Amino acid sequence: MPMKAPVGFVSFQPRLVPTPGMTEALEVIALISGGKDSFFSLLHCIQNGHKVVALGNLYPAAENPRPDTERGSNHAPQNEDDEHDLNSFMYQTVGHMVVPLYQQALGIPLYRQPIVGTAIQTGTSYGHSGVRLMELSPSNLGSAGESQPSKSGAEDETESLVPLLRRIMADHPSANALSTGAILSTYQRTRIESVAIRLGLIPLAYLWKYPILPPGTQSSLLEDMQTVGLDARIVKVASGGLDESFLWGNVANQQVMRRIERSTKRFGTYGDGAVLGEGGEFETLVVDGPASLFKGRIEVQERSKRVVREGGGSSWLHISDAKVVAKDLVEDVKTGCRIPDLLEPRFNNIFNALITEPEDITIPTLDSLRAPLPERNNMQEPVLSPRSSRQDNLLRWTVTASGNPTKRSITDEVGRLIEELRQRLQEASSDPTNIISTIVILRSMQDFASVNKVYGALFTEPNPPARVTIACGSLMPKDVNITIHLKLHKPSPSSPDRKALHVQSRSYWAPANIGPYSQAISIPLPSSSGEDHPVWAVSVAGQIPLIPHTMSLPARDGSTEIPSTSVFDARNFKLQTVLSLQHLWRIGQEMNVQWWTSAVAYLPSSSLEVVAEKAAIVSRAWALVHERELKGDESEEEEARDLWEEKYYAGMEVRGQGKVEKMLPDWEVVEFGGGEGGMVPPFWVAEVEELPRGSEVEWHAQLGVAGGSVKLYSGRGEDGYSIHQCSFGGTAQSVVMLDYSEDVAALRGRLDEALKVLGADLEVGDCKQTSYLDVSIQGMWDAGKFGGKTPCRSIWSASGKRLAVALILDAS
Repeated sequence: MPMKAPVGFVSFQPRLVPTPGMTEALEVIALISGGKDSFFSLLHCIQNGHKVVALGNLYPAAENPRPDTERGSNHAPQNEDDEHDLNSFMYQTVGHMVVPLYQQALGIPLYRQPIVGTAIQTGTSYGHSGVRLMELSPSNLGSAGESQPSKSGAEDETESLVPLLRRIMADHPSANALSTGAILSTYQRTRIESVAIRLGLIPLAYLWKYPILPPGTQSSLLEDMQTVGLDARIVKVASGGLDESFLWGNVANQQVMRRIERSTKRFGTYGDGAVLGEGGEFETLVVDGPASLFKGRIEVQERSKRVVREGGGSSWLHISDAKVVAKDLVEDVKTGCRIPDLLEPRFNNIFNALITEPEDITIPTLDSLRAPLPERNNMQEPVLSPRSSRQDNLLRWTVTASGNPTKRSITDEVGRLIEELRQRLQEASSDPTNIISTIVILRSMQDFASVNKVYGALFTEPNPPARVTIACGSLMPKDVNITIHLKLHKPSPSSPDRKALHVQSRSYWAPANIGPYSQAISIPLPSSSGEDHPVWAVSVAGQIPLIPHTMSLPARDGSTEIPSTSVFDARNFKLQTVLSLQHLWRIGQEMNVQWWTSAVAYLPSSSLEVVAEKAAIVSRAWALVHERELKGDESEEEEARDLWEEKYYAGMEVRGQGKVEKMLPDWEVVEFGGGEGGMVPPFWVAEVEELPRGSEVEWHAQLGVAGGSVKLYSGRGEDGYSIHQCSFGGTAQSVVMLDYSEDVAALRGRLDEALKVLGADLEVGDCKQTSYLDVSIQGMWDAGKFGGKTPCRSIWSASGKRLAVALILDAS
């Protein structure tokens, strides 16, 4: 439940209405199936200032019309013998006979291609070899642009898109984006992304996760379609909840919407997309839409529709004839598509709290929630003890490229680094797919593009590791221009497959990861792998405050121009802080994260006073997002009575549609073993040199815990250090923070004391470690006992106290 605003609180939602110059105008190829989602996504392309230059469609090969003969006709081809629906995993095919009419109805050129092959790869992710792409080169296309059979065997049906798009791009060489209507289907999205990226097109999926965006209702998408005047008729039903009586109903109609909701409620669960037909419950055919797009409407006479029953509750409409009827020339009252609010209510409340609090407010600190460390002999078994469960299949490596940049290019240096890494992987009987997360530290962010190209060549399989990228400038050791900290996971034969989230399409949900990194990688913990419900450890990429659908930073005036960093703009910084934090939360919830073990917020270099002020803001945001939320007295609007359910399920538990929210943090899984209740994950701020894209903040959660309980210990020693432990799934992660001091010997003494409390000894390898070091302290970099080092200009605790070291320890 979203955090409630105080009484008298005036809410401010950052402006998100597109304005001229907000982002580059793209020339879009819109994939259409005839269904509602592809057309509504097309409308969002136009709403965002892009131009749709061509329509693309794939049809069942059995139909086999020549694409060139389809143009210019205002009637759909008649074929009474076409009695099959391909039931493709990937493409909607029912109603395909009407698709040729869209060229005339919209006045946009249409290109079609037959579907060749079947679903060879049936996993959610999709990989493709360069050999197959070569086999689908223009030289292998027939006279109508149809793909020829692959010489090497069966072809996945996804690859039918390649010749289609090549032909369109040949006619429209300025086309640079590809639109799809994917909403919840990872299967469909990843395949279209694969093809788009290979062909150099920007994938657009504006409807991705649309149902979870504000207002967060399953029917909001259909209601928005109704608002813009989309007419999408149901042409197939394949669910026990829907029967033939739904055929030809308009899903963008309130009465039909409510019927679908009530029917799917009996058999589905909340959020599974059944109301939208995401599970194949129904398919639609768009026959009309706003006059700004549809120059004519498609008419289908009653005598031209015939129900085809396939058995198993599935039936669809065979349409033998249809035509385009021009619309009357009337003034078009344009109703734009609703663009979801930039911030959802929970994070909008946090943003408003940050901008309305008095400057001199006393910020509750995490230190105030910590209890003193218990006596060593009174503590329970230390979670980092060598007697604890180990993660022998988890490795941490650091690789560094060094040399004189005047003698060797950064590309050459990174190439040498990657070759060293390949060799180490080979020696460890591993490969790049075992890498689950990386921290890439550059000397200069100007090298990022060059580094990215060479780095990306290492990862040829789907779902590359999650990644954090920062630049540390002169904080780097002399002649070191790039360092990469890697975490590798070598699964056992019985271990479940790792999970991944790699969204490369632009949407309203979270920034696209177009490049060699995933939003998140989740691995099962070894001690729980044999259980029915294993505990998962989730690594998440660093999150910067890009507006998802434009991939630009918020500017001071609400547009997306990159703001000037010469003067500290507190309001804009607070928006960037909350927006990037929302990205972290959305990714975490998608990966079922219930708790973060710890987190760091990176800030670019500035004056000490400005960094201290920014540190207080991000610390406050971290505290606010972890506030326990009390349920209010609001009651949901009473639904209309469902007489069918009352008759057949009287006295029984209501079936389906039970809303189970993904809570983050999920306080029900948290146990406090040392410290006071209300504790939040340890957090610190690291000042570095630069962040990607000139952003003002980058959030990095060290690890997310999914599917299990967590036990927390936290306390503070008398000699300037604090310890925070999080145990989960038979393993643990601890954070040791050392207060700022310029006495390196004293800092080493504090570290030794903290390690004794933990029962760990770095000298014998009881831990795998990552460290953040304030290298303004003379001799800190070479002080020893710090692995996986990240150089910082300054480090700050959540209470605003300056730190010398933040050390993360994983059980070895």
